[in-house]
Amino acid sequence: MLVRAIALSLALLIGGATLIPLATDSTEAGPRHKKKHRKAKKYKKYSKGWWRQYRARQQRKKAMQARKRALRLRQLRLARARAAEQNNGENVSKPTVAKRQKADTTQAVLPSGDAAPNGWSPAASSPAELKFRVDNSAGDQVGSASIAVLGPAQDQPGDYNRSKSVGGVATTALRRDVIDKMIRENGWVVNDYQKEIDGQQVYVVVAQSQTKNGAVNQRMFYFTEVDGKIYSVATNSPVQEAERLAEESEKVINSLKTRVRGTQRAALKD
Repeated sequence: MLVRAIALSLALLIGGATLIPLATDSTEAGPRHKKKHRKAKKYKKYSKGWWRQYRARQQRKKAMQARKRALRLRQLRLARARAAEQNNGENVSKPTVAKRQKADTTQAVLPSGDAAPNGWSPAASSPAELKFRVDNSAGDQVGSASIAVLGPAQDQPGDYNRSKSVGGVATTALRRDVIDKMIRENGWVVNDYQKEIDGQQVYVVVAQSQTKNGAVNQRMFYFTEVDGKIYSVATNSPVQEAERLAEESEKVINSLKTRVRGTQRAALKD
């Protein structure tokens, strides 16, 4: 009886010692066997196996690039759709706002007392500069204009350098002022020349600048002497509107020359 009990105890002990490691190996506490990645077999360069691996890599690369392009295209389409929805919401109220602005606009007056060209309306100005908003026939803004007094004319003996100056100020100095302005406003000077407008010598500087959306605007600067003062007439508009603003600027200069009055010039201080 005693021998049988001893034999049974030994059997249970041996069985338990065998089952515990097997059970532990299948639990989280057991050792983990990492999956071994199969390394790509190396082939001799330009062999058949090497070309097979090369073509496979190129195919995977092209597939990845195609997925990236598809994702980018989808993002652009979503962005355009959101922008279109926002623009549609804004455009609904645009006609009403434009009509209200057009109705509230007062007639712009030049320093000479003459009415400003059609489409010119007053804008925020300073004592030394009159600013105008320029609209088309539909009431949409297509540009801007300004009239300023740069200072008093300077005396010069005889006709010395008269063709290279405006009111005694050298045209090179006026051109330099425009260049400095264009540098500050991300622009550049294209050309400069002297021109006669209704018997009055006018110095013109043509420049261009780039808007935030990448479009190019035409900038025109007219300098002339009127009644002992040097006036500047500047315009800013898209290229397709430049010719119209150039014609209207010459009308403004002619108005300053022929109808300038002391009491009405008080709006522009030195």
